[in-house]
Amino acid sequence: MITPHKSFPWQTFSLRVVVPTLLTIILFSSVFLYVIIPTIRNNSMERKKEMIKELTTTAWNILAKYHNDELEGVLTREQAQKQVVEQIKNMHYGPESKDYFWINDTTPRMIFHPYRNDLNGKDLSNYTDLDGKKVFIEIVKAVSETGSGFVSYKWQENDNSSLIIPKISYVKEFAPWGWIIGTGIYVEDIETEITQLIKNGVAAAIVICTFNVLILICIVTASYMTHKKEREAALELDKMRSSLALSEKMASLGTLSAMVAHEINNPLSGILSYAKLSSRYLLKENRTDATIDTVSNNLSIIASEAKRCGEIVKNLLLFAKQSHGNVREVHLNDIIILSSKVIDHSAKMKELELITELDPGDDTIHCDPGTIQQILVSLIGNAIESSSRGKRIVVQTLYPTTDSIQIKVIDYGHGIAENDLPFIFDPFFTTKDSNSSLGLGLSAVYGIVQQHSGTIQVDSKVAAGTTFTITLPRENKETKET
Repeated sequence: MITPHKSFPWQTFSLRVVVPTLLTIILFSSVFLYVIIPTIRNNSMERKKEMIKELTTTAWNILAKYHNDELEGVLTREQAQKQVVEQIKNMHYGPESKDYFWINDTTPRMIFHPYRNDLNGKDLSNYTDLDGKKVFIEIVKAVSETGSGFVSYKWQENDNSSLIIPKISYVKEFAPWGWIIGTGIYVEDIETEITQLIKNGVAAAIVICTFNVLILICIVTASYMTHKKEREAALELDKMRSSLALSEKMASLGTLSAMVAHEINNPLSGILSYAKLSSRYLLKENRTDATIDTVSNNLSIIASEAKRCGEIVKNLLLFAKQSHGNVREVHLNDIIILSSKVIDHSAKMKELELITELDPGDDTIHCDPGTIQQILVSLIGNAIESSSRGKRIVVQTLYPTTDSIQIKVIDYGHGIAENDLPFIFDPFFTTKDSNSSLGLGLSAVYGIVQQHSGTIQVDSKVAAGTTFTITLPRENKETKET
């Protein structure tokens, strides 16, 4: 429930929405950096290595074809090898068609290299790269074990002899001729491709994270605006409830005032009569002791009736002075006793017996005593109007749990029709004469109970009576916050 004076619950909202969203973004970023990027790097390297392996196998098949021609006598070995070299020489691939194949034998001696003519036909046993690695010796070792394999070393970038960079090559032995054919990829090219893939991935991740942040901002803004509107509506509802409660109190005060005026009229008439009678006795010239006793007795009656009038007016003033919105810990029994005193004279005028059956247990409750008294006066007043002479009206308190209390107002009057029960708490609904009631009583009662986070139930049968049961929490959080 939105309370009128409660600010936006940033802490709860952050725990439920902001923190999970930020954790999701952090988790996504961590997975991207430490899982996806390494996976992209490894997959790209493996894909490139698989590519040069397939290319080398394709070139190797050319050697196998011409060797088959040699075996069939179509070509001599020299002719077959020469045609192989010519065909391999023209085989290039890659973005600029500069990637190539080469052939050396197991001596190792260079048979053919498209960009290092200076090595063709030479013994490469002592050839080393910039790191001192004997490249061709390593190539021979790679094929001597399994017939093929990968070799890492440093070599010039295609036809650019001035740029020496790391390279990975796949080599495969053609045993019938003692040749080794191979091709390779430059690590720098792989890194460039991987870097581009990572940049694209990072851009996509930034877009996703930005989109999530924008969604979060929209959610925060929408939630705040919704809460603000609900708070404004709650404030307006609170004002309406206060106005309704005040209207009901004024109506109750007016009704009580009329009853008080009617009841005070009798003792005032008696006071006037006894005052006039005593005056006559005092005007007599011959005043005896009996006359003095009579006047004294009349004065005692006048004093008693005046005191009775004072008590009635005092109780009415106590009801009128109760302020609303003063939430504090009070004793429920004290509120019920005061409410009964305020309305008791109205019950006596109809010869009704107003009984209070108060639970002797702990009656402390955190509430607004003025509005609780208003509830009781309104319900008891309705019970008085509904009851016939000689009936009883009972106000009970029960403590069903340690956290709640119950108030029951029971009458044995006319009861409420079953088809009217669903509407009795609606504003301006009344079963009384429309000229004598605004229909705000039970609606105001319902609103006050709701403000105290309580519930109200009604059980009624026509001609059998009505029971209103109010359940209130002892510690009222809503009223504490407001």
